[in-house]
Amino acid sequence: MIEVGNIVTLENSQEYLLLEKLTKEGINYLYAVRVLEDETPTDEFLIFEGITNGEDEYLKVVSDKNLYDQLIEDFKDIVADRIVAGELDDEEEAA
Repeated sequence: MIEVGNIVTLENSQEYLLLEKLTKEGINYLYAVRVLEDETPTDEFLIFEGITNGEDEYLKVVSDKNLYDQLIEDFKDIVADRIVAGELDDEEEAA
């Protein structure tokens, strides 16, 4: 299932932890970090488009540079809003 907090495995066997999700113009996008086998995050980040086809869910890497750059700004705004609201502090304390 494609949800924030889940780790997904791509066809190339690389695993990504889904960090944030946003919907823009009816399309779901997910910001993710590649993780190692022991779930240690790397410094490799991607944005995926979430595609639902019936009961199947897929992730497609956003390759359009202009769209990617625009989405990065949107994700930055989401994280900034969560920090201001104190949501990220609560998650860190719970961990």
